Amino acid sequence: MKKYFVEKFNASDDSFKITEIYINSGDYISSGELIMSIESSKADIDVEAEESGYLYFQISKGDIINVGDLFYLISKDSLDNCNEYFKIKNIERKDGFTISKKANALLVKFDLSPEIINKRIIKESDVIEFVERNINQGSVFDKNLLISYESDKIPIIIIGAGGGAKMCIDSLRDSKEYIIVGLLDDNIGLGSRVLGVPVVGNFKAVDSLLELSINNFIIAFGVLEKRKNRFELFLELKEKGCLFPNVIHPNAIVEKSVKMGIGNVILAGANVGSSVILGDLNYINNNSVISHDCYFMNNIHIAPSAVLASSIKIESHVLVGMNSTIFYGIKIGESTTILNGLIINNNIDNDVIQKNNN
Repeated sequence: MKKYFVEKFNASDDSFKITEIYINSGDYISSGELIMSIESSKADIDVEAEESGYLYFQISKGDIINVGDLFYLISKDSLDNCNEYFKIKNIERKDGFTISKKANALLVKFDLSPEIINKRIIKESDVIEFVERNINQGSVFDKNLLISYESDKIPIIIIGAGGGAKMCIDSLRDSKEYIIVGLLDDNIGLGSRVLGVPVVGNFKAVDSLLELSINNFIIAFGVLEKRKNRFELFLELKEKGCLFPNVIHPNAIVEKSVKMGIGNVILAGANVGSSVILGDLNYINNNSVISHDCYFMNNIHIAPSAVLASSIKIESHVLVGMNSTIFYGIKIGESTTILNGLIINNNIDNDVIQKNNN
């Protein structure tokens, strides 16, 4: 029996893609017969058998092979089991896991932690199978990453793992009612931590959490454009049975006469005055002032240090920029954006990007 390793077929490539396989593993092959074709950065290369015998390999069309990997073997006798000859090459050992080089590259590409594969020895095919089964179908979730909690506290999940999540984590750090058990994010890898709280899945993991009776959520991300998308997610999750408690930082001032819906976030230093009415999913940022008798609809973002006089009415999906000031009794139309540092003395219509004082 002779082993054949991947050669450095040219000076510029250290890896090659399998484009065609012309014979099955385990079949008899004659010397000079074509085995497969591989692709380099410059040309296609045909691989021929150098001797006659039974051919064995463990690669598939589309796989990437690296110089030095065991390519195939040819035996004069038929083998009952060739697996022992194809033990993992170019391995990495990480936190008790044995991971092939190609598997590790895929873990990095898809921001996956080894734990989620649920195997101690991880090959490329294991990661590909997981990706096809989970990521391509939507949901990515690992319940083992959830923070354990006491039964007298309500578990809550933060949707988003950016700066907004950090401020929500700090807002609930000393809560006697809720405990944050994890974060969901589409762009940050499983197992990553934000202020000690792990990312346990992507946005589509909500159904898996509901099955575990974790049904309280905070939407902690904001968007500068297409703010309606955020509200549509809120409505979609609400329809599934998700609950959205209001989050109020201990250092925010919210008068007892304030009325609000659900899913509102009020951060440190914010001051919400008497008889203010807030709808759902509003985000009141640090050190902003909302004076008495203001009326907010839904999904409004008041940026840091904005100052709003009394009796202002703001329709849904509005962004009020940092350090802006809005005069008494003004009405702001739906989906309007007020840029930073402006002085607003007159009403603004729907869908306006306000760039200057008015």
